[in-house]
Amino acid sequence: MSSSALARGTLRVGFQRNTPPFSYAPGPAFEPIGYSVDLARLVLAKVFDGTRRPPPVEAVEVTSTTREGLLAEGRIDIECGSTTITEARLRRCAFSRPIFRTSHRIAVKPGATAGTGTRRVVGIQGSTSQAALEGAPDPGFAFTFVGVPSIGAAFDAFLDDPLVDAMVADEVILRTLLRGDRVPGDVSLLDVRLGEEGYGFMMRKDDPEFVRAVDAALADVLASDVHPKLLDTWFADESPMSSPNGTGTHENL
Repeated sequence: MSSSALARGTLRVGFQRNTPPFSYAPGPAFEPIGYSVDLARLVLAKVFDGTRRPPPVEAVEVTSTTREGLLAEGRIDIECGSTTITEARLRRCAFSRPIFRTSHRIAVKPGATAGTGTRRVVGIQGSTSQAALEGAPDPGFAFTFVGVPSIGAAFDAFLDDPLVDAMVADEVILRTLLRGDRVPGDVSLLDVRLGEEGYGFMMRKDDPEFVRAVDAALADVLASDVHPKLLDTWFADESPMSSPNGTGTHENL
């Protein structure tokens, strides 16, 4: 893209539908809410405050599979959700400073860790959760990873596919999903945390002016008294900026 997002008539922001409490749409219409959604609104308001007339903001639905492609094609200008900052992604995209730090967890069905058979663990194909699972010490059972395109597809497979025994995903997202009405009460979490990574807002590398403006505005918001209130709103019973190490036991939900 030749022109900066700062000069565009409409700012297109990518959000996900199924990654609570970061970005999700609780109804059939795509009207996202969440920590990353609120944080993005605060940051973008500051980017355009006083120096530029703020453009209309268009929320564009993305998934873990489509977000980088939509960004590269110019169909979104920034992606604000739960995208992990990795060395591989930094070679292709620009990121803001971290907005959140997390680990990965494994949810298991009753009896999934018993016996000696191989268990099927579903997760997003090519995700950092997959990498953390496959690169971690033995979680206590032999497993085969089942890759799917999105967190929503992974969650549906975990609940509905009798051949799937467990699910791996970013911790806070997984804990939030497992509080839903569809989840049986006997599902549990392995206490071990896998990896530690930061989320950031993702932008194109060829728009450095926009990247600098977003990062500066984000620094101001994170340092303000508004940010703790935002954390209290979306993470009432979590510790979003910490990542303790587990011991390998189960945690009942």
